[in-house]
Amino acid sequence: VIATGREVTGSRDIRCTVSIGGFVPKPHTPFQWAGQLDHETTDARLRKLRDAIRADRKYGKSIGFRYHDGKPGIVEGLLSRGDRRVGAVIEQAWRDGARFDGWSEHFSFERWMGAAQTAFAEQVVDVDWYTTREREQTEVLPWDHLDSGLDKDWLWEDWQDALAEVEVEDCRWTPCFDCGVCDQMGTEIQVGPTGITLLGMPALPVRGEGLVPAGAAAAESTEG
Repeated sequence: VIATGREVTGSRDIRCTVSIGGFVPKPHTPFQWAGQLDHETTDARLRKLRDAIRADRKYGKSIGFRYHDGKPGIVEGLLSRGDRRVGAVIEQAWRDGARFDGWSEHFSFERWMGAAQTAFAEQVVDVDWYTTREREQTEVLPWDHLDSGLDKDWLWEDWQDALAEVEVEDCRWTPCFDCGVCDQMGTEIQVGPTGITLLGMPALPVRGEGLVPAGAAAAESTEG
């Protein structure tokens, strides 16, 4: 990006900012079974990347590096895939003074871990059980009773493809993978003016002027 910017503008005053953080698996995705990295490993990898950028004599000074530490990611992972028992952790953290934890200057990892230890004192689970542990296919997940439109078996197959590093083709150009969304959510495949088959998109409001079709084909009249 920097090289192209320098070439196009003729200026060397081109900067690029890299924002990165540890991955936090989420429900209703193929990674809902994945084990999350512990915060020590996440921070070690971030340091390696930061050092590699700083050591790059050609581009290093032109790259801004923003990153999210591993500890907030563990709390995010706890809240993302927790069941109703995590509610007691949230209440305990609040009673212990947690406020505005989305801001780094107010965030306290130790306070959250202390709250979890208190809330889970009489439980058979701990923070690692919700975060760094990999799930099995047969495990009943806390959100299984919620229907997001995606078939759970399809998500598991996609997770296995990810583990095997198998590239999954774009279903807009291939036969349907039967993920479950199209039949349940009324999604229709549409063809744009370019002749390329595109997924249908909902209409979006534009500056209070009502609804207009989203995407590059907005000039064409569509319904829905």
